[in-house]
Amino acid sequence: MPVENKLHIIEEDFIPPSWAKNCHMQSLLGTLKFRKPILLKKSKNLLEQSKELLLEAHDDIRLQSFYSPQIKPSKKLALLIHGWEGSHESLYLLSAANSLYKAGYDILRLNLRDHGNSHHLNQELFHSNRLQEVVEAIVSAQNQLQPNTLDIIGFSLGGNFTCRVAIEAPANNIKLNKAIAICPAINPIDILHQLENGLSFYHDYFVKKWKRSLRKKENYFPEAYNFKDIYPMKSMRTMTEHLLELFGDFESPEEYFNGYSLSGERMASLKTSVTLLMTKDDPVINYRDTFSLVQNKHLAIHANQYGGHCGFIKNAKLESWADDFILKHLS
Repeated sequence: MPVENKLHIIEEDFIPPSWAKNCHMQSLLGTLKFRKPILLKKSKNLLEQSKELLLEAHDDIRLQSFYSPQIKPSKKLALLIHGWEGSHESLYLLSAANSLYKAGYDILRLNLRDHGNSHHLNQELFHSNRLQEVVEAIVSAQNQLQPNTLDIIGFSLGGNFTCRVAIEAPANNIKLNKAIAICPAINPIDILHQLENGLSFYHDYFVKKWKRSLRKKENYFPEAYNFKDIYPMKSMRTMTEHLLELFGDFESPEEYFNGYSLSGERMASLKTSVTLLMTKDDPVINYRDTFSLVQNKHLAIHANQYGGHCGFIKNAKLESWADDFILKHLS
């Protein structure tokens, strides 16, 4: 692991209200349902302009997205990618999308395979190493929408995809202006360990959402899938190991996890501007994983003491400081 002081990290000074300093409070406030009506009202114009756009990749793969242009398209496109088992409707993503829309950006909210209401589009299951289809979907969006500038913003696992897309952008003619990753998944093996040994709520929350997603998939493709052996499982690790046998592409869970890890030399070939925002109190992603990254002149790492996992709630209106951060670093 690289020595900590060799990695340049910019310290941020966001301090939430005293009642929202706890990392679990931050993480939960960012996703709780009672925040939804507030965000839907604020995002009225964004959502009224939203229309489904299917993006094609190899082998007839289709990824779902939702495009919200300005009344007169600005040609400044901000593409947002949610976290694992999130969607284009996730509140942290909707909040950022609305802030960017109000700032004059055209918005594209991309759903990864089997996220949101896209389970019917592709028979094969989602896994986190399916990077090429995301790259090709973004190329498809770029070709269809013809933006003058393209910025990508990702959260958690979507932040991990954002970083990997940025690495692949030059070779795929993606004209990426800037990428921003909020609380990105850096070392997947360590994240699993963190979920297994931290507050059980997070582990159980993801297991519940994952099983719900698998049920949707099974309903759309009953001839291909029968997950009756998985539904009783209570361990994310056990579920992962079982499902990897279905993929047949990986010799071990370690090979699978390492396939989408950002640690070590993965970011060394980066040639596009990428900004990471990490929190030191993240209950899902161990902040120390940041020190497994390699320094690169195109990579800027910012860290804040508070914020939880994709929380950054800054006031009683449940507004997000991360939205301010994104706008600041895109402008």
